[in-house]
Amino acid sequence: MNRVDEFIQTYNDLDREMKKSLKLDNHISHMKTLDILSKRSDLISRNIDVLKQYARLRNCIVHNTVSGVEEPIAVPLQEVVERYKSILNRFRNPLTVYDICTHRSKMLVASPNSLAIDVMKSMGKLLISRVPIIENENVIGVFNGNVLINYLANTEKCLVSNKTLMKELGEFTNLEHNRKEQFAFIEKSLNIYDAQKYFKEKNKNDHKLVTLFITSNGSRHGRLLGLLTEWDLYNKID
Repeated sequence: MNRVDEFIQTYNDLDREMKKSLKLDNHISHMKTLDILSKRSDLISRNIDVLKQYARLRNCIVHNTVSGVEEPIAVPLQEVVERYKSILNRFRNPLTVYDICTHRSKMLVASPNSLAIDVMKSMGKLLISRVPIIENENVIGVFNGNVLINYLANTEKCLVSNKTLMKELGEFTNLEHNRKEQFAFIEKSLNIYDAQKYFKEKNKNDHKLVTLFITSNGSRHGRLLGLLTEWDLYNKID
């Protein structure tokens, strides 16, 4: 299949997939379909200008001809064809949170019996601001700098020794503790566009959603598989 045929085929496939996802009549124009879907799909929204350029190029190839010339009036560059196909593939197979998350094997985690001083040293070395505390691979809390401040401010000793265990900070690491940072639990199959909605909808009332924990069943009682932040969503996606 030559580049022109590939380009036209990609246009037709994307048009069909978009209308199928929206349950639109085939008589709705491609441009109108793009406009409708751009309000619902971050992928289409991000690429709307390019997709409309490709649509115009397709119309030029299909409808504009030169008398006596059999060759198409324009031939898309290979880079254009590949990008078009990539967008189609991404639309058909959206990235999931598990595709771009920090997997469990690469996470710094602590247990209730971890020494607080060791955890803090590791955080400083790795430049990590939050550490999940897990027990039997379930997330039971999160440690960060604010936890330490609250602990010191609310204990008579006002001291963290080299023997202080994470479980001694449990009141302040607990996910239910009155903290500005919020956390949610999701399944690994959640697509990245729905994950973006989580952050947009949850960041309200001065309580910021900072982490999505990916677990085996999408709840806090599931086995921890990875974690996702807003940074991941905006820096790991093409």
